[in-house]
Amino acid sequence: MTYERTEEEDAAIVDFLADYFPERYDGGGQQSLFADEGPSVEDFSDTELEEIETLVDSTESAFNSSKGILGLALDFLMVAEELSRADDRLEGFQPEIDRAQLFTWYDNGAKTSLTLVHDSRYSIRSVHNDVIELFRSDLLRTNFPSSPGHHTGEWERYDDLLESSFRLSSAGRHEAAQRLFDIGLDQLAARDFDTRDPPFPDPFKEILNDYPRKHPDEEGGLTYQALSYGYIRTNWPHLSFRASKVRTGSSRQHRYGDIDGYHGPDLMLSVEVKDKPIDESNVHAEFEAMMDLAERTNVVVVGICRSVTAEAEEILSASGVEILTDTKLEEELKFWDYHKQDRAVQGMLHFLSSIEEDPAAVQRLLQFVKDVDPENRAIVHLNTDKRH
Repeated sequence: MTYERTEEEDAAIVDFLADYFPERYDGGGQQSLFADEGPSVEDFSDTELEEIETLVDSTESAFNSSKGILGLALDFLMVAEELSRADDRLEGFQPEIDRAQLFTWYDNGAKTSLTLVHDSRYSIRSVHNDVIELFRSDLLRTNFPSSPGHHTGEWERYDDLLESSFRLSSAGRHEAAQRLFDIGLDQLAARDFDTRDPPFPDPFKEILNDYPRKHPDEEGGLTYQALSYGYIRTNWPHLSFRASKVRTGSSRQHRYGDIDGYHGPDLMLSVEVKDKPIDESNVHAEFEAMMDLAERTNVVVVGICRSVTAEAEEILSASGVEILTDTKLEEELKFWDYHKQDRAVQGMLHFLSSIEEDPAAVQRLLQFVKDVDPENRAIVHLNTDKRH
């Protein structure tokens, strides 16, 4: 892709890269004559050029669902470049390098992130902090994710990006980084008309895409149930809702679904939440009662799940059950402004605090909200003396 940078954007990126590629830039933050004589795209071998394009294409593909992946790819590239200047084993393009080889050479000195140990410590977290500062402050992309602990903590999911970063030559890493910056600048393009500065965040969308749904101290499916409750309460604000703690059977509580919506005494909406993919093999087991309810009444019946196959959705639809998946919800959130998203966030917090009655889960969510929406009014309830 081609993005035409402004002078200010180019200067900010040059200033950042000069710390990692000093010989390519002079002391004033300008490209040196050496850099001008460096490799062009035509000078890379076909194999290395393919490696660059694979890294960039994989990052761009994942960017739409998780913008933090762009920062993580840059983290890997910069750490690899720093290490290559201290370890001759990383000199030049080496397509045979893989994760196993890297962890034969280096220990990981971090428990929840990646810090490679050689003659010193080379941490992706420290790089990521600088990347956030670059995008949000210098490049004015204030919608670049600002939760470094979350994204660097997921580094193990992206072995392909890690391996590519260490396989490339120094020139290859520089080329890949420049392409990644252009992706970020283009897809997080600053508005050129009057708008709020900084722009309103998308807190509920950030939670949907990036908030870890599992925690060892929480009931399985709790986060998904809370997210669903926040969505339902926001989308049907005229109804009154009944819901119970996770792992509490609907029949024991005289409910139809996990979340029931009433207008006065009348049941108008019933929602069943399944934190799992649904296909032909489990659709009847998971939604049989809801299919029966939809067939017998005129209640609006909704099933919420991570994903659903076309065959399973056809079975549900034939019974009158509407299905909402993560992908469908993300599409819907494109039409939600900040205040509507915040209403859903407050609904999640209400579920965790007043229905599930799990203070630790409340604190975990508030910590994430603080990262993505630091001015959210609910942050006053964050306990800063403890970590959850």
